[in-house]
Order: sequence, then C-alpha cells, then structure tokens
Amino acid sequence: MKAGTRIRLYKSVGLITSPPSEVVFSPEQPQPRRLLFIFPLQRKPFMESRPTFRRLSGFLQRNVIDLAVANIFRDELNDSRRSIFYFPMVQEEPPILRLDVLLARYRNESFDAVINMEPELNVQLARVISVIETPRRIGFAGPYADSLYNIQIHPRSGDRLRKSYSQMLELCDLDPTDA
Repeated sequence: MKAGTRIRLYKSVGLITSPPSEVVFSPEQPQPRRLLFIFPLQRKPFMESRPTFRRLSGFLQRNVIDLAVANIFRDELNDSRRSIFYFPMVQEEPPILRLDVLLARYRNESFDAVINMEPELNVQLARVISVIETPRRIGFAGPYADSLYNIQIHPRSGDRLRKSYSQMLELCDLDPTDA
C-alpha cells in the first residue's frame, strides 16, 4: 500500500492524529525543555546526523532530552546513557522498525517537542509520533508533512541535512555552549 493511502487510512481510523494546530513560544509557554529526538533509520542520513548527536551529548547529562536511535546504530554511537533508547529493528531490506516496542515505550509519554530527524516519510514513525503527547511536532516538509508536523523544516541547499539538523536545534533553543 502506498504511503499516502496508508496515512489517509491511519488518520481515518485514528492510528495517526493530526498535529496540534497552534504553536506558541511565549513567556507563558517558553521554548521546549523536554525534548525527544528520533534519529534517522537509514545509514546515510544517520551518518549526517552524528555531528548533531555530538552537539546534543551535553544535554544528555542534564536529562533535558531523550534520543531514540535504531539499535543497528548502537555501535556507531558507542553511548549507553539511559536517556538514549535503542529501539529494535527487524533485519529485512530495508530494515523495518519494531513498531510495537516503540509504541509501548512512548504511548504515555509527553514532551515539549518531538523532533523527527528522518528526512523521508516513514509511516511507522508517523504512528509513533502521533501517540506522543506534545504541542510541537518538528520534521521535514514533504508529502503528507501537514498531517504530521506543525513545524516543518525545508531542507537547505548544499550540505542540506546537517544544516537542517542545525536548524532543528535552533528551533528548540539548544545552543551547545549551554550544555
């Protein structure tokens, strides 16, 4: 089934919920302080996200952020802090994430923002993101992004993913000197 058809079907039966309609940054509702970053599932985008991981490392000490990373990249990061959740993948081509594990882990969680660093639409990640209670869903613009994210990143030219990841950090007011 095509991704667009699955998104429409999942929305109609309530498996994917629409993002909150309003995003406000104000003194009453300050910049996000509890964040979940979901790292890419494919190798190439994951490798481009590694500098972002290094920038986020200092915040892991303070329990400001949580990271969700596919277990196939555990050796790449070589980090076992408890704020990093390594979720299982089914070894197929392409690898498929264990949706049941991710849904169980994040179903009753709430965050100030959820940031999906996967540059391409992944319907399984869309389901996970939609069950997390959050006023801000940040992800890449593209087909069906309006159904998932209330803050969309338009990839920049050139070194597009790294610059886009930096833009995501800026949106969350994460300056590495604050870590």
